[in-house]
Amino acid sequence: MATPIAPVKINTGDKIKDQFVVKKKLGEGACGQVFLVDLIQGKGKAAMKVEPLMKDKLDEILKMEVYVLKKLQSSRHVCRLLGSGKTDTYTYMVMSLLGKEVADIRRRLPQRKISAPSTVRIFIQLVKALQDMHEAGFVHRDVKPSNMALGLKNEQVVYLFDFGLARQILLADASGKLKLREPRSKSQFRGTVRYCSPNVHQHKEQGRHDDLFGALYAMIETVTSSLPWKGKPKKETCALKEKTSDQDLCKNCPKSFVEIVGTLRKLKYQDTPPYVQFMEKLRADLPKGVKMTDPFEWNTSPQSQLDDNNNDNKSDRENAERGVGADTVNEVDESIITESNGESASSSKNGGGADYAPEDTLDNL
Repeated sequence: MATPIAPVKINTGDKIKDQFVVKKKLGEGACGQVFLVDLIQGKGKAAMKVEPLMKDKLDEILKMEVYVLKKLQSSRHVCRLLGSGKTDTYTYMVMSLLGKEVADIRRRLPQRKISAPSTVRIFIQLVKALQDMHEAGFVHRDVKPSNMALGLKNEQVVYLFDFGLARQILLADASGKLKLREPRSKSQFRGTVRYCSPNVHQHKEQGRHDDLFGALYAMIETVTSSLPWKGKPKKETCALKEKTSDQDLCKNCPKSFVEIVGTLRKLKYQDTPPYVQFMEKLRADLPKGVKMTDPFEWNTSPQSQLDDNNNDNKSDRENAERGVGADTVNEVDESIITESNGESASSSKNGGGADYAPEDTLDNL
């Protein structure tokens, strides 16, 4: 287990580095706490994520998230990084606020699914978001509906967030040119079982195409409300991902999904995914007259209003914070484990005989 050096004590009204004032706590997950803060300089509110300092520095993941987010500030599909720093007991980062998670929206819609045109529009933006991230040199390694959100003000823009499990996949050589890193022979599990690619189950190094597998699985669930392996044990999930045909996997999905999964199955670690081709195929599935800037149906149609009354329709993240639903909690927990028995990264690196290559720290990149 990751062990903090001391408990984090933050109260309403606390000032953080004379830049932010804490208004209230928004939530708490496996990796820290999130607070709503006011900006002292200028008007507005923001979200502050806090992680306690750990006895083992390898257990700290917020510094990686800050590092990645700084590199991605030119992308339209990530939030703005407004500040970051460290105190005696915790590190923090302050980000612009985002709107509803895609996972939350799906669960609150009739039949727990988003329409095909809206799903296609979300998918197009996800591909672009991942292209931006990959070209900056990183893979996300935990692409799933609860790590995607719409904008707070511009509700047609899709944002990718939560980069704590990211890995730098491109490094600069002596001339400054980015080069693909050599894959490790065996890597620890990183991701969420339901959405990770078959390669992750096999402990292969995750490449750029593995993030797109996560996006594809997330969008299949978004448009159909389910996945063939939903609720299955980890080993059975892995087998189903391998043996389910492209047609069965993408049943009741837009036709471009079948073409995309067929391409992804052929890609290897070193391959650059055909992002533009994927976006063009998806765009071809949009009904005539539908624009990327159109409001989504839950903002316009009385028949598609979000249901705020059903407590069972909460997102993975919210359920985990409240301890609701064993399957959901396991799913979120598995976003940060490295072994199927639930051991942390620090426990497997200190013995255990699994013979996994070490994970990155910012010190050895």
